[in-house]
Amino acid sequence: MRPNSITRFEQFFLGALALNALNIFLNWDTWSMVMSRGSGGDGVNAFATYTIILFPFLINLWLWQKIARKASNIGKWLLIIMYVIGVIWSLATVDNYRTLGLTILFAVLALKTGAIYMLFRPDAKQWFGGNTVVT
Repeated sequence: MRPNSITRFEQFFLGALALNALNIFLNWDTWSMVMSRGSGGDGVNAFATYTIILFPFLINLWLWQKIARKASNIGKWLLIIMYVIGVIWSLATVDNYRTLGLTILFAVLALKTGAIYMLFRPDAKQWFGGNTVVT
């Protein structure tokens, strides 16, 4: 059975992904502007923009599955690396957000921080150590 910390990790992490998707939807005009800048060296084309949005989302889902279902310690550390990169990216692009988008962004970061915290609780350490039955 999965420990409580892993269940909480899932709730926080999937909540953050859902809020992030909402934030992208609400700020789609900003993404559209980026896509329309050009298709070469002076801007990001539509394919690259969709990749920037979709690729991290899919990797996050994969990491969630590895951590919450397979007790992957490597997945945990990859998630932490992606989290740090995401925080740096978010702070670097914070001027692209409107007030609501910025509020949601900080809520997403808070949820992801809580999710990562759950991975370091004692029962989660047992989960990653293989001392808990994986279901």
